Amino acid sequence: MVDVDGWRRERRWEGFAGKGIGVERGEFVFGVFAGMVFHAVLRDAVAQGAPCSVETLHGISLRVVSDAVHDRPDWAFLAGAPTRFEDEAEEKAVLTIRLCIHSGGRAAFQLYYLARHLPEALRVITGRTSAADPTCGDLRRWARESLDRT
Repeated sequence: MVDVDGWRRERRWEGFAGKGIGVERGEFVFGVFAGMVFHAVLRDAVAQGAPCSVETLHGISLRVVSDAVHDRPDWAFLAGAPTRFEDEAEEKAVLTIRLCIHSGGRAAFQLYYLARHLPEALRVITGRTSAADPTCGDLRRWARESLDRT
């Protein structure tokens, strides 16, 4: 997560603790869910005829990503997830989300809670830019710049 304000990270972590979610697990699941949302909007663009490329992803508006989170149930993001993996970390990430969704109860509630952070994070991030319609490419650049400052 790109946190410009340290207090936002602290507040998010306090929220995790209040829901019984460890910080490391919470950040991991939140990041995985965000990645699945970005993957889904890229697949939507490809289905509409765009090439499957980093350039296509970079051109997608963050508003489209935010709309996708609001318009789909959490489990719908698994529809385009791969079933075979070459990367162990990627497999662990997708299996973690599947486990949260299918186990129901507390794990599903925690995923729902973490998923609700994504629209707010996008709202905060896009509210800090003068760009009329920031894109996924802008977000990647901001994240890289944030890492360079640390």
